[in-house]
Amino acid sequence: MTNRRLIPTILAVLLGVAFLAATLILSATMKTSITAHTAGSVEGADAVITATGSTTIPIEAVRSISDASGITGVAPAISSTVRTSRNTGEMGVEAHITPALNHGTRLVSGRMPTAGGTGSTVAEAVVNPLMTDAGVKPGTTMTIIGAGRSSTPRTVRVVGVIAPGPRASLNSGNKQIYTDASTLMAALGVKGYDAVYVTGSGGQDAVVATVNASLSEAGVKPTTVTVRSADAERDWLTSQSLRGMGQLTGMMSAFAAIAIAVAAIVIVNTFTILVTQRTRALALARCVGATRAQVRRSVLVEALFTGLIGSLLGLAAGAGLAQLLVTLGGRSANIPMVAVITVTPVSLVLPIGIGTLVTVLAALPPARRATRVPPVAALSPLPAVEGRTASRLRLMVGGALVALGAASLILGSVAAERLAGSALLWGVAGGLVSFIGVLVLTVALIPQLSLWLGRLVGRVGGVPAELATENTQRNPHRAAATASALLVGVTLIVTMAVGAATAQASGNKAIDQQFPTDAVVTSDSGAVSDGLLTAVAGAGGVERAGLITSGKATMVPGGSASSGSASSAGGSGQQVEVQGYSQQALAAIRDTSRFAGLDDRHAVVEVPGLRNGEVVTLVNGQHRVQLTAVVSAEGSGRGSDAPSTVAITEGTMERLLPAAQGSQILVRYAQSADSAQVTSAITRAISTTPGASVIAVAETREQIQQVVTIMLGLVVGLLAISVLIALVGVGNTLGLSVVERTREIGLLRALGLTRRQVRAMFGQEAVLESLAAAILGVLLGGGYGIGGSYALLGGLGMDVVVSVPWAQLGAAAVIAIAAGWLASVIPGRHAARISPATALAGE
Repeated sequence: MTNRRLIPTILAVLLGVAFLAATLILSATMKTSITAHTAGSVEGADAVITATGSTTIPIEAVRSISDASGITGVAPAISSTVRTSRNTGEMGVEAHITPALNHGTRLVSGRMPTAGGTGSTVAEAVVNPLMTDAGVKPGTTMTIIGAGRSSTPRTVRVVGVIAPGPRASLNSGNKQIYTDASTLMAALGVKGYDAVYVTGSGGQDAVVATVNASLSEAGVKPTTVTVRSADAERDWLTSQSLRGMGQLTGMMSAFAAIAIAVAAIVIVNTFTILVTQRTRALALARCVGATRAQVRRSVLVEALFTGLIGSLLGLAAGAGLAQLLVTLGGRSANIPMVAVITVTPVSLVLPIGIGTLVTVLAALPPARRATRVPPVAALSPLPAVEGRTASRLRLMVGGALVALGAASLILGSVAAERLAGSALLWGVAGGLVSFIGVLVLTVALIPQLSLWLGRLVGRVGGVPAELATENTQRNPHRAAATASALLVGVTLIVTMAVGAATAQASGNKAIDQQFPTDAVVTSDSGAVSDGLLTAVAGAGGVERAGLITSGKATMVPGGSASSGSASSAGGSGQQVEVQGYSQQALAAIRDTSRFAGLDDRHAVVEVPGLRNGEVVTLVNGQHRVQLTAVVSAEGSGRGSDAPSTVAITEGTMERLLPAAQGSQILVRYAQSADSAQVTSAITRAISTTPGASVIAVAETREQIQQVVTIMLGLVVGLLAISVLIALVGVGNTLGLSVVERTREIGLLRALGLTRRQVRAMFGQEAVLESLAAAILGVLLGGGYGIGGSYALLGGLGMDVVVSVPWAQLGAAAVIAIAAGWLASVIPGRHAARISPATALAGE
């Protein structure tokens, strides 16, 4: 017989199983898509040769393979990254050899290139559709520049647009340009290929043997190339592509486990309600001969069918969600996604099995409670249930778990650098153990917090608020069960919010330390003119642009150039690189901690062995200045073989090196400006100066911020499912409260409590317990987020900058409280409908 109170359990199981099923199905679908895509990259080939490390496959070796007996086709490939420069700015793109129109590659518009030219001849090229989004179309002329020292800029003209197949490029999410091999080799400064696809007769093993023999004859060392059969290459590419996906699947599976754990709390409460409702029915069954085993079996069988129904519905919902995500997100993925999801036996059996098993296990405590109902209960009215207080053993176990977990978390945070890779493991284990301890202690924490909060609001809430506060104390276990599900969701959301904000702030600091400015403009000649500074400062979106002048001087210890006394700086003098910073240059620096103390009487030095506060003299011929050394953090730990640099002000530089030339321009972008557009504006501004180039890091900072924002949004969205399940749990436990307190509510109604006050009593009880859970969750989540950040980022050697997103934390608390109140509406209405006469009569 189906009870309508089983609906919350079915819903909780449905949500948890749907999450798990969607994760498994998406994982299988992505694996299928990746496997199909990588298979296409070696389609038609029998063997694949790839260069190892930074080496290339020599042109002569490719010719030798092509001439070998049994070889019917050789298709070389180059895959690298170049900078493309044109009148609208620079950008980094993938560069490849022009592919043939096969293996999935097709012409979208224009035409394919003819043979490339040499020398001053302009070569022809094609691009992928993403390049057209960046403004590159057939007819566009641009220069491609490699990163190597021997690279030679080459000019190409775009003649067409192609949709590259997997043989041309496995990554469809980047901007790509394709030109002939000679042009690309010259631009990259190489004389060989990255990979060669070989076709022959006699099967893959025979072709591999022929290729190895040809490479040996050509003098190619086996350590510089890797030769695999097409099947082996396909398997290797698939395994490489799936490496990162395992981490994503693991993270999503962890959240699915959380959702199922929260669902288990709801299931326990639901079957507790059922047992309480059926006290008389179970007692009557005992009176007519039912054994305890039969009573237990009846509850567990009901749980089995409930879990099975919820799991089947969850599997269907998860498959539908996975298909929706594949349909909507497949177009933006870096690999072509298959149109229909892949369903494996594991993705079918595992969610159903876990959902059903968790439901049955969660129903065990209520089932045991059902066997303890005495037959005499059938002849008695339903008593009000008074909850037990927390036992001393429970408090001791919970306290020990909290202390042990906190110690592990602190160890992972404080000793992150010494523990290195294991710091995160210590931190995660500590957080998990301590949180389990907190859940054990909720039976004492939640009622106590609710009591304190109730005393604050009781003065303005009237009688319903006072009764609500008292109700939170009467059954501590029920209060803890009401708040636990919400506590899990709030704690996790706050942990991720604080961790993400701290990671973002720490990442920005690391970028600011390594690249203190948004962009640096330099010149191949080594000298930067005032005219170039004016051009950069006038570019759109530039907030500050300042010049750094450079030169060499002799640094001697003490206050006189003639002093020959030894010092910690060593010797009577040493050559140092001197850099003069203008006020505009200092204003362009985001992290100025390195230059703290720099003025006309102090110099910031990075000189091995020099102590902070020592007086030094900088000498350049007849020019000399006496300064007090301020040792920067970067210079304090430098070795004796590190280069020596001294930073001084622009005024001091004019006295020491009046003829010094500008070496670089530091640029800071306007706060609200788009980094890519500002970089393009600077590129256009310096395009008339031969040899001038810009290195921008502002876009890297924005990309890090976008990644963190996207990840945080994904995590919060996933954890919202656990909050939704928690809402069901709050409503469930309040429903149990209505059943257990039927006579009490009837008596209150008889004494004059109105229906509205009854509803208010339940609403305020839910708000008190939800507020207690929110406060505890915010405190725990904040601590876990900060501790986890130190364990993760500190283990990577980063300086941790704690950042607390107060607005997001407040929103999480408000949502939790609102969810608790919303969950009380239906139980409150049911309680308000209880008839005083009926309740007092024992119904």
